[in-house]
Amino acid sequence: MRNCSTLQVLYNRLARAAVERTTRYTLVGAVCALASNVMIILGSWMGGDYITLSILAFIIVTPCGYLMHARFTFGVARSWHEFIRFSSGVAASLPLYFLMMAILCSGLRLPVAVAVPVTTVALYIWNYLAAHWALRSRLPFGRQRPAS
Repeated sequence: MRNCSTLQVLYNRLARAAVERTTRYTLVGAVCALASNVMIILGSWMGGDYITLSILAFIIVTPCGYLMHARFTFGVARSWHEFIRFSSGVAASLPLYFLMMAILCSGLRLPVAVAVPVTTVALYIWNYLAAHWALRSRLPFGRQRPAS
């Protein structure tokens, strides 16, 4: 009986940690998304094209997002290796982002001010999984136990 209660306590802790981490991720993600969306939308209003503006936003927001996620969301030490993993995960969504933007802006003729937030929301899950993979690959249930 004691084993079951120990497992239940462990499960409850892991579940609570996942909910708290997801909440922190969402807050940091919202800040990054807002910064990126503002840059792209304001830039497009000033005559810039969404491709150049999106690349610029990626270059500026990705390092900031990594620093905030490493510290606030996941509470891990920063390293170049994990920054590259994080950036790679975010960059992996760029082809899908540009495809969605092309469909929304060029195909459906939606303004950038509408297409960017729609695309941002659609990519939220992808970016959560990518950040989780990059920064929390050391979760207890994902770790190999050393040989005794």
